Amino acid sequence: MKHWVQNNFSKSALGTLLIISVVFSVYNIYYSDKILPRVFISAVNVGSITQNEAANRITEAFEALSERGIEVIIEENLEVIDPKNIDLKLPIDVLTHNAWSFGREGSWYKKLWARIKAPFFVKVISGSIEFNEEKLKSEIDIIALLYDSSAVDIRYSIEGTEISILYDTKPGKILNRNKAKNIILAHIESLDSSPINLTLDVEMPHADPFFADAAKRDAARLMSSSLTLVDRGEKFVIDRDKIGEWITSEYIGTRLTSGLNNKLLAEYVISLSEIIDITPQSPKVIEKDGRVIEFTVPRQGRTLLQDDTLNLITETIIGRLSGDDETRKITLPVRVIKPKSEGTASELGIIELIGTATTPFYGSPKNRVHNITNGVRFLTGTLVAPGEEFSTIGTLGQIDNTTGYLPELVIKGNETIPEFGGGLCQVSTTLFRAVMDAGLPVTARRNHSYRVPYYERDGEGNFIGPGLDATIYSPNPDFRFRNNTESYILIQGYVEGDKVTFEFYGTNDGRKSFVDGPHTLSEVPAGDPIYRETDTLPLGVTKKIDSAHPGGVAVATYTIEYADGTKEEQEFKSYYRKWPAKYLVGTKE
Repeated sequence: MKHWVQNNFSKSALGTLLIISVVFSVYNIYYSDKILPRVFISAVNVGSITQNEAANRITEAFEALSERGIEVIIEENLEVIDPKNIDLKLPIDVLTHNAWSFGREGSWYKKLWARIKAPFFVKVISGSIEFNEEKLKSEIDIIALLYDSSAVDIRYSIEGTEISILYDTKPGKILNRNKAKNIILAHIESLDSSPINLTLDVEMPHADPFFADAAKRDAARLMSSSLTLVDRGEKFVIDRDKIGEWITSEYIGTRLTSGLNNKLLAEYVISLSEIIDITPQSPKVIEKDGRVIEFTVPRQGRTLLQDDTLNLITETIIGRLSGDDETRKITLPVRVIKPKSEGTASELGIIELIGTATTPFYGSPKNRVHNITNGVRFLTGTLVAPGEEFSTIGTLGQIDNTTGYLPELVIKGNETIPEFGGGLCQVSTTLFRAVMDAGLPVTARRNHSYRVPYYERDGEGNFIGPGLDATIYSPNPDFRFRNNTESYILIQGYVEGDKVTFEFYGTNDGRKSFVDGPHTLSEVPAGDPIYRETDTLPLGVTKKIDSAHPGGVAVATYTIEYADGTKEEQEFKSYYRKWPAKYLVGTKE
């Protein structure tokens, strides 16, 4: 009996082992050209399909994300980050190879164990994305500025030489940039194209009213006397009222203290430079019969050191808080400028006009026209070497009082506010169009947050619609292009009436360029007006601070055809957010 049971058991075990062997053999044959079952790349199931099919499936998921854009929802509002703006890439070949290698690499027992557990357990291959971290931070900053609102704290109110303290406070809201970056990256790595929800952190007022009287005394010390600036016998007096206009509310811990408004002070320094400066003669081209044959001789100039001047004024006035001997006179720092010549035009290959563009700025305010003219002055005479990438921000230099710019309206966050260099996007937009006319590859370009009427017309003033603008804001976004010709390119610009023009001189190598568009793909109404209370206006007075602009999407296709017949195509897709009109409503009694 015992032998009979053992016999049957042995036969049963042998039969089971045979069945398992047959099943495992069929399993291995079936998956000989397929990825093992239940294998995922991020959230995409690539199990039981070939490596090529997996690559197609991952490509479709990534293209869906790229086409739709990275959608972010903040306080029920939708914002879109264009993946191209952050150089987003996915190493699809590496990921599908890793998925294929699961159960096929390593020691025999590891491969065997992987194949045994594959039908029962999920294996996830992480999608390691490639992106430009600085550009992602810049995109998050751009979005954050739409929603950031600083807390309103205890602060100064100064009229003439009368100093008072305002005690009405209000919490603010701030987007945590680092947290937002991590959430966005995790979302992208999962190849999830659904919108990302981000929340704002609350920022509370923190100044202690106990220090208010001391703060008033600090402000009074700053305004204790006027300050005289001297240059070659000429005097410029800063009176007490002017110093009072510059005083700002600053905080050390919970204590309110006095600072100086750098923008207003810098605007004053710029007004000094307009009196003191003698503009140097930058390298120009001499044109004869449509050809550039030589540069003119550079001429020595004289300029106020605006940054040093601003620091001297700031240190002198702030020094009054520490009880130092009161300085009442400053000698202004000035230096001589000696421009350099880069050699003859013929040696550099600057012999003819290869591209040009003009844009109008009808109705621009005085400061905007000044900034456009100043920006053109910086770019005129610039030489771009063969193979060199030109950076607009890098060429314009520091965009503040030190380089002659005035405060003017710029798009920053969800507001249009005065900043140094407001209007320079007219310069970058005109450059963008001149680059395309010359047939040069664009390496960096970003559209404005909302539609700006200045940039929706051609050089003759005809309406062409949105989609051919290029915004800049130091240090990013920037407008850049590459000189892929074999000769130097000279950039010349000028402002004439209410139009700005850029001309590119170099050597024509037979290339041609074409622009299809801009075409408006969609349009979204601007939305209902926004009203905000302010204590800077009398009670009941309403002031319009922003006009309404519809949102939408536009596209333009830029094609370069080289002399050998090869073509290079770039698509510029522009996303414009809806921009409702904004009003301030006065609450000041």
